[in-house]
Amino acid sequence: MLKCFCVILLVTQVFSQRSFYKFAGPLSGPVQEIQVDGLHGPAVDYIAKPDYAYSYGIEDPKTGNTHSRHESRNGDAVSGEYTVLEADGSVRVVQYTADPHNGFQATVHYKRI
Repeated sequence: MLKCFCVILLVTQVFSQRSFYKFAGPLSGPVQEIQVDGLHGPAVDYIAKPDYAYSYGIEDPKTGNTHSRHESRNGDAVSGEYTVLEADGSVRVVQYTADPHNGFQATVHYKRI
């Protein structure tokens, strides 16, 4: 029993270590340099303002799978929309925003095709 406990404790300790992978892609806006605990002492990392936009759409007439999504983020404000083809042939459209002041807000409406 004690051996089992020790093995579980060791596995938990190994898998709870910090990850030192960091984002190396392009950054937007001002970048803040910070000190973090590294594997061999203090290390430097960076914090940047989150800023992105993406979209995609799928229309597969063979399976009937039709949906789309687009989203953008500027700092702490996120906005976007997604659509889904419902079983009755209508399209559900969900438009949403999220920010620290208002929280997550969504409006849903349906379009007939």
